[in-house]
Amino acid sequence: MIAAVVSVLAIVLGEAFLRLRTRRAAKQTIRETYQKYADPLALSSTDLFWRLREVFDPKGSGFYLKGHVHLTRFEHYKALSTLYRTANLLGWIRALRRELLFLPRANPKGGEDLDEALRRFESALAEGGHVEARRVESLIRLWDVNQGAIPEALGRAGIQVDHRLKSYLHEMQVASANDLSDDGKLRLNQLIAGSLTGALGCPPVSAGVVRETCNRAMVYLSVREAWIYRDWQAAIGDVMLRQVQLGQRLFEVIGYKGLRGDLQGRRRSEPGLAASAVHGHRRSRRSRRPDQRRPD
Repeated sequence: MIAAVVSVLAIVLGEAFLRLRTRRAAKQTIRETYQKYADPLALSSTDLFWRLREVFDPKGSGFYLKGHVHLTRFEHYKALSTLYRTANLLGWIRALRRELLFLPRANPKGGEDLDEALRRFESALAEGGHVEARRVESLIRLWDVNQGAIPEALGRAGIQVDHRLKSYLHEMQVASANDLSDDGKLRLNQLIAGSLTGALGCPPVSAGVVRETCNRAMVYLSVREAWIYRDWQAAIGDVMLRQVQLGQRLFEVIGYKGLRGDLQGRRRSEPGLAASAVHGHRRSRRSRRPDQRRPD
């Protein structure tokens, strides 16, 4: 009897120790995986940060992204380089996510902060909740309606206002509120004011106030939105990756030269795009100034 109890106890304890060791090994492997990608993620994030700082410089140093036509070789480089830095970071994020798929699920403390930072970055690219809230807050101040609304009510109002805005633009078959006629802009303001006050449960904005503030309200209603949805982020990341046979990591991200070569190959496969690119390149040679400054 005693021998049987000892045997069962040994089996149970052995199984418990085995599971504990397996969990520890899994957590250690996941922690090491995060560490393997920490340096390239930090480097690519830093590169993108400095480029975005340049783009949003109030002095205007991000002029090369203001329009769709890039006249000089310098503008071509800066625009493509900006796209690369964004895609480069998405590539490293995708590489980490894909390598973690091969590992058992666990949440080691060493990777929590990094994982949370990556989720917030992906969310900022894909979701516009903060833009909706800021639009609503600006309209509330402009029309002086229910400025003490709770955050939950502001969130609901933001969704309803955004839905009304997009529906009206679709109905009028325009891409931006700025493309509307004067009557269309006034009608849009009336619809948005009704949606906003209805969502907040406050008295309607008077017709005179809506008409008087129409141009100022259009500043908030004509903000250009361009999101990189989560599936798009994953797709961009996959395009940027290549699997490696040797080395610590399973994946590496292609360099700037590799992305540029891919884009040139696609241009050659589309004659219209290729002709446009050649034309822009030739024009850039004529227009480029020898003394033009080229910051990184």
